[in-house]
Amino acid sequence: MLDHVAVTVLKNGATVVSSRMPDAESVSVGVWVGAGGRHETPRLAGVSHFLEHMLFKGTPTRSALAISQAIEGRGGYLNAYTQEESTCYYARLPHEYLEQAFDVLADMYLHAVIGEEDFNRERDVILEEIKMYQDLPQHVVQEKLQEVMFKDHPLGAPLSGDEAALRRMTRETLLRYMARAYTPPASIFVFAGRLDHAACVACVERAVGARRAAKVLPVKRVDGTVAQERLVCVRKEIAQVHAVVGFRIFGRHDDRRYALRVLNGLLGENMSSRLFQSVRERHGLCYSIQSSFQLFEETGLFTVSGGFDTQRARAALKLTAKEIRRVLASNVGAAELKRTKEYLLGAFRLGLEGAGSQMTYLGECMQNYGRFIHPEETIAAIQAVTAADVRHVAEDVFEPSRMTLSLVVPSAHPVSDEEWIACLDLG
Repeated sequence: MLDHVAVTVLKNGATVVSSRMPDAESVSVGVWVGAGGRHETPRLAGVSHFLEHMLFKGTPTRSALAISQAIEGRGGYLNAYTQEESTCYYARLPHEYLEQAFDVLADMYLHAVIGEEDFNRERDVILEEIKMYQDLPQHVVQEKLQEVMFKDHPLGAPLSGDEAALRRMTRETLLRYMARAYTPPASIFVFAGRLDHAACVACVERAVGARRAAKVLPVKRVDGTVAQERLVCVRKEIAQVHAVVGFRIFGRHDDRRYALRVLNGLLGENMSSRLFQSVRERHGLCYSIQSSFQLFEETGLFTVSGGFDTQRARAALKLTAKEIRRVLASNVGAAELKRTKEYLLGAFRLGLEGAGSQMTYLGECMQNYGRFIHPEETIAAIQAVTAADVRHVAEDVFEPSRMTLSLVVPSAHPVSDEEWIACLDLG
């Protein structure tokens, strides 16, 4: 499992990492750039996501159609996504087309034209994308949570941007941002599948080896001056109450992250978890309920989310609080701890089987930690988590002063803000 990983850093700071999978039929190639939502100012809100869209619109030698045909025409897949701290462009093809896959991605990364007509058309597309998300209460409730958990901070801004900022944006804005963000030290070129590492390095060296090193984009850190509100409630013409309980927590470099993974698996990551079994299976108060977490450089968030019947939403939140209190009150039993670890380790191992998943894992390791983390290191760290560790991290996570409740409720729902908050007594 990832036993043939190699890492090379070019003289200009660009990183090449590969996982050789001798029996794989495919290769996955990814270009990771350390530019995302948290690198944006309010005036540039949404620029990383906008730029991601524009890189697919053509280069001097390839039209948008030619870009897609170069990958899809060989049975492959091409896509991209923007996150808070990075943007990733990736392709998957039969292994004999590795150089062609990289050539397409490198062409997009280096030579995107960003024409005026395409720019204006794609801005309208993104504005429609934003409207689509605004019609999805499960998206609105998550977006609003982050907005008030990291108030007036880039981590609280929607990745797709806002209408005012997008309408102010110009083609030159994107080009300037790209010149500052898409630099060798901020770029990681990732390969996984049937390949040779030296050949991968040679591809990257030919493409970007002559580019100069430059400073990476600065970020505004989250500290005690970043405000967090206790509740946000949006009223819409919907049939359910959508709720997310969020807690601001530590960042990705904290050693408690392994105990956090176990806590999340125990509480709400799957259908065997406590919240699902209690709130849905035993009491029938929802269709779905789950917990999750997201870790950034120096901060993070842990969330519990669900969609509830309007008449029984408060009961569901009270039961959620009860399950959190139960984690805080006593250590998890040996059998449940063992079962939770087996789930986490099994899912982790199975998730690394394919070339695409290995490419993503390597990209995340290098982007977030600056090194390859061998899966055995993670497995050993999870296995070492004790029941006391889980309880201690729960005490750190479920701190009432760092809790926010985000709601999207039917327009005429009579419950007041104070009544909603009262449901979440973690005493």
